[in-house]
Amino acid sequence: MPSIARKNRKRDTVQEEKDVLSQLELLGASFPDVAQTNKLDLLVAAQHYGLKTRLLDWTSNPLAALWFACADKLLGDAYVYALVADSLLDKDVYEKDPFKSAQTRVFQPRLNNQRIVAQHGWFTLHRFSNSANKFVPIESNPKTNTHLTEMKIPSSRRSEILESLDRHGINKRTLFPDLEGLCTHLNWKHKLT
Repeated sequence: MPSIARKNRKRDTVQEEKDVLSQLELLGASFPDVAQTNKLDLLVAAQHYGLKTRLLDWTSNPLAALWFACADKLLGDAYVYALVADSLLDKDVYEKDPFKSAQTRVFQPRLNNQRIVAQHGWFTLHRFSNSANKFVPIESNPKTNTHLTEMKIPSSRRSEILESLDRHGINKRTLFPDLEGLCTHLNWKHKLT
């Protein structure tokens, strides 16, 4: 479920999202990542910097997916989801209004952000379904659920997996190639957190 819908799937957030994106464009005009050419590029940048959007992050790198699942601050078992998206890919997504989608779409973003490059980023663009009166989770969407596989990571293995991934160059520093990523990685590496 995209972050904008996690609190309440039954709330149509289109106007609120448009208003927040307008504020992001206005207040963030001095940031290079905000100066995007269209709404979808702006949604991608906003998603990568923590704004709640209708986008759901994916990666084509299974090790990065495993890192994100295990590094999540939530306690308990972690999950990695694999989506075979070839038949779901929307190649003309940048020519369409992201708020008027007729179905959940998969797209590869433009490689205009170092985080997207480092994370091998892909996205699903979700919509508020007027007929269901809610955002439909990808695992119960009849057009996407048959393409989805769930893999469970036991909570007892998460720390061990993160250490192994770090030895293979998959960590906060490499997936977030900026000063924040480096500092967070050093905190973890030196057990300062």
